[in-house]
Amino acid sequence: MTIAITRHPTNELAERGWRTEEIVQPDGSTLFEQIPLTSEEFLHPEEGYHWPNSTFHDRIAGDIKDILTRRYANDPTTAVFRDLIVRWGIADFRDHCPDTCVVFGIQNKEQVRTEFLVNSEGARPSLIVEVVSPRYRKEDREIKVQQYARAGIREYIIFDRRRQGGQMLDEVLGYRLMDGTYVPITPDEEERIMCETVGLWMGLHDGEVVMVDAQTQERLLRSTELDQWAIQAEQRATQAEQRATQAEQRVAQLAEFLRSQGIDPDRI
Repeated sequence: MTIAITRHPTNELAERGWRTEEIVQPDGSTLFEQIPLTSEEFLHPEEGYHWPNSTFHDRIAGDIKDILTRRYANDPTTAVFRDLIVRWGIADFRDHCPDTCVVFGIQNKEQVRTEFLVNSEGARPSLIVEVVSPRYRKEDREIKVQQYARAGIREYIIFDRRRQGGQMLDEVLGYRLMDGTYVPITPDEEERIMCETVGLWMGLHDGEVVMVDAQTQERLLRSTELDQWAIQAEQRATQAEQRATQAEQRVAQLAEFLRSQGIDPDRI
């Protein structure tokens, strides 16, 4: 007999995330209890852990992964992963599961992976992007800065939204590895971070991800924007066809009128 029990409030589980623990009772029955994640478990999750995700976190993390995936869609040696446990293979150093990471020099890009083994792959993430979970702001903004530097991640970018003075504040922070230590990346006048590993300016504007190609200065579109662009392009094409058809009809009407007046339109 299996019974699922919950001893913690639903809002606490949603805020902190949870793991499920199996408890075998003396009578042989099994209980499955949802246990809120600790700070250490959030920092170093394992398969089956459930992370706390707000709609903002889920949307921003999804857009970041989507944009970066399309940027490297035709590059067989660059992969973009989301929520994939990275096994660093470093002694006395625990593993992580970044919101998004970009790995260059990868083999078998399309291989199905349940985790990323740095030593076996012969490559490590060059860029990690995290969207801050409000319950674990210190972990994302402070502790991971130290840990990702130790892991040798060239750049670490943080997307955050928090309430300050009654207003929502959007913020993007960046760190670049120099001599084994992270150095803060100074944002530009638009509060964007220059991410050298992928050649993009990254920012948040009105709660939306903004990524701009550093060379072309073109903004990379999100999937929702691409879908809207495709719809509008189709509408414009349809309208152009309709206008062409109407123009042909007017030409035919004019030719018919000229013939009725004894004029050959082909000789005009």
